[in-house]
Amino acid sequence: MPVINVMEQIVADKLESFLEKMDCCKCQECRHDMLAYALNLIDPKYVNSQTGELFIRIDSMRFQNSVDIDIAVSKAIAAVIAFPRHKK
Repeated sequence: MPVINVMEQIVADKLESFLEKMDCCKCQECRHDMLAYALNLIDPKYVNSQTGELFIRIDSMRFQNSVDIDIAVSKAIAAVIAFPRHKK
């Protein structure tokens, strides 16, 4: 298994969940900007095995870690909505 940052998929899934409930631009450019912004607010978690990935996924479901991810995604969405890189 190659080395991966497990947080990328966890944050991407959370972002999609949040965007389903929001009325904002959901173009690919905005989604990528939101994902990059949120990932820069969260510590990366690199693994190179499925066991390591499972441990990180379980750890991300702990209350404080889950709240931290929610906050990062919320901030990312708000920032991109306020200052999109394309015309509104």
